[in-house]
Amino acid sequence: MIEQRGTPATVLITEPFQTVVASNAAKLGAPGYHCLTVPHPIWGKDEAALRELARAIAAKALAQLTL
Repeated sequence: MIEQRGTPATVLITEPFQTVVASNAAKLGAPGYHCLTVPHPIWGKDEAALRELARAIAAKALAQLTL
């Protein structure tokens, strides 16, 4: 994982992929790996909706990147 090389990282996914991320993280030796989850689907949202979503998760992303 990129954090093992000293670079902060997080994963941004939509809700249906939570299980996939958890499974892959466990296989890579990082059970409980953090990720940011947003509602599904993201496609089709207009710019205003995407900006609102970004504002809603910005603080969480910053927290995960500065652990």
